[in-house]
Amino acid sequence: MNTAGTHAPRAGGLFVTATDTGVGKTFIACSIARNWRALGLTVAPRKPVESGCPLRDGQRFPEDAARLAEAAGLPPERLPEVNRYRLAEPLAPDLAARLEGRPLFLRDLVAASARPADAWRITEGAGGFYSPLCEDGLNADLAEALGDPVLLVAEDRLGTLSGCLLALEALDRRGLKVLAVVLNRRRTDAHPAMDNRAELIRRSGLPVLGIKEGTPAAELDQMLSASSSSIVSPPVPGSTG
Repeated sequence: MNTAGTHAPRAGGLFVTATDTGVGKTFIACSIARNWRALGLTVAPRKPVESGCPLRDGQRFPEDAARLAEAAGLPPERLPEVNRYRLAEPLAPDLAARLEGRPLFLRDLVAASARPADAWRITEGAGGFYSPLCEDGLNADLAEALGDPVLLVAEDRLGTLSGCLLALEALDRRGLKVLAVVLNRRRTDAHPAMDNRAELIRRSGLPVLGIKEGTPAAELDQMLSASSSSIVSPPVPGSTG
């Protein structure tokens, strides 16, 4: 698996994916957006499709995309830039869109993820890396089409090593650069001998961050900024190297 080494994202952005759904992609992506803003960068978050959107004022409201927009400092009226497709059913986006009679295709999601020339893009997928996203593509296909470096998020629990290593192998096969793995929400009842972080570092050669359950957002921001800025933050504009 050719995943060793630490590299800052190339100009353009970052794709945040996961081993599964509900493991904290939005939580991590929002922290990265806040850190990038602190560096003085213009951040363009993208959550091109979101399913399970509740009604608010008679319209579907993408809660994850709204969190990303807020973290990036965008006003509410710019939320459509972050999220274009809002689906009602809490299902994989391809199925949720099909049930509404408006099937989605990869070209639609690529267009919805377009990056302004002067901004750093953070794109968040939906579900796991190999979860279906549209009629003709998975999250993996969107990541490959956009070409940005990838941050992989997983839940820190028993059994996560297999999911992480499978995802890393799939990312490698797609030719995508993996910057780091984030193990999120280590449960308080986890066996004290379990150390997924050390095992992943040993087996992948990648930087691996461990986030405990209940970590406040401010503490997470400080952790990512202080201990891994070279992994999740782009270089300051105008710098060389």
